[in-house]
Amino acid sequence: MEKYTYTDENEKLRKKLRLMKIIATSLLVFMTLIFIIFKRIEGRGLLYSSIAAFAEASMVGALADWFAVVALFKHPLGLRIIPHTAIIANNKSRIARALSNFVVSNFFTPDIIKAKLDKVSISETVAGYVEKNRDIIVKAIVVRLPSLADSFINDEKVGTFIKKQLKNKAEDISLYPLLGKGLSPVVESGYHKPLVKGLLNATYKFISDNKDKTILVLGGINKTFALPIIGDLVYRKILEFVIRQIEEIDTNEEAEINKLLMSVIPKLIDDMKNSQELIDKGEALKGQILNSDVYNMAVNVLTEEILDYKNSYFENGTKLEEKVSLLIDTVVSGINNNDTLRETIDNTVIGGVESIVSQYGDRVGSLIYETMEGWETKDMVDKMEVQVGADLQYIRINGTVIGGLAGLVIHLLSQLF
Repeated sequence: MEKYTYTDENEKLRKKLRLMKIIATSLLVFMTLIFIIFKRIEGRGLLYSSIAAFAEASMVGALADWFAVVALFKHPLGLRIIPHTAIIANNKSRIARALSNFVVSNFFTPDIIKAKLDKVSISETVAGYVEKNRDIIVKAIVVRLPSLADSFINDEKVGTFIKKQLKNKAEDISLYPLLGKGLSPVVESGYHKPLVKGLLNATYKFISDNKDKTILVLGGINKTFALPIIGDLVYRKILEFVIRQIEEIDTNEEAEINKLLMSVIPKLIDDMKNSQELIDKGEALKGQILNSDVYNMAVNVLTEEILDYKNSYFENGTKLEEKVSLLIDTVVSGINNNDTLRETIDNTVIGGVESIVSQYGDRVGSLIYETMEGWETKDMVDKMEVQVGADLQYIRINGTVIGGLAGLVIHLLSQLF
């Protein structure tokens, strides 16, 4: 069974209970002494007999109320034969169930929660508090954010995460179909022409700077091209063709280069998307790229750059404070200046709380019931007595005084009539 642990407040209540018990009991003892003294001399006159009657009735009232108060928590004088005593101890389950039902039905129903929250503009209240305590909140966030962020996104975790995500994304994507999808809008909009034009310019420059090598290559294709006059003529024709294609690629759709591109590229794009043979070759190429030192080096460089940015961002307290301040100001301003946003936030919070209360309200009641059921009976009785016992001692005090007055009135009436 769970042993109840008392807080400082419980100890204060316990001290108050002891004090009130002493006062109530002392008053009973005092009345008893008064009765003993004045009972012996009550024949001397009405005053003495009235005091004796008052003290006698006070004793009866004090004892009766002492019995009533004690019977709530335990058996008076330990006498278990007296019925209807130790009421709390004997009805622990019923009290626990009644208390849990009371709390749930009066505090944890969706209608009650909604009625309370409807009276409060949650968004305005929160925004007002944040705005009023802005500097304190910013400093608290800035102090804790670096260590908090490092616990979730330290360098090792970030590096591993980045590399894993890049690898997963790369493995999930088919290389050639992706390139095909990317090239389609490029070709359709004509943005491929600058790239081809650049390649033609590079080709023209290479051929013009390497005449002998070019003619040698031509001779490898056909020995006739290697002859001095024919080779030189073919060389010049090639240069003329290349320069003409460079000049006409942007202006003449009927130019040979444009016809070639528009006949070859669409077919290439379609094959990249749909040809399983080409797709398999692309995957093989992708695998080589992913396993290459160049790719690993690129990933490491990217990871280091991200980590350097992250670390420099959190290490710069002034910059971080500015960013957090700006974020808070933006959020507060957005809430204060946007009625729709405020209404949305309020409705969302209220709806969320309603949902939680609706779903877990009964569990709160069960928690209260099970917790109280789990207490030792002695601890529960002690707990209840500590909480209300001090106030119940006033019943004993009032019983002493009221009983005495009632006895005095009865005594006077019997003497006078």
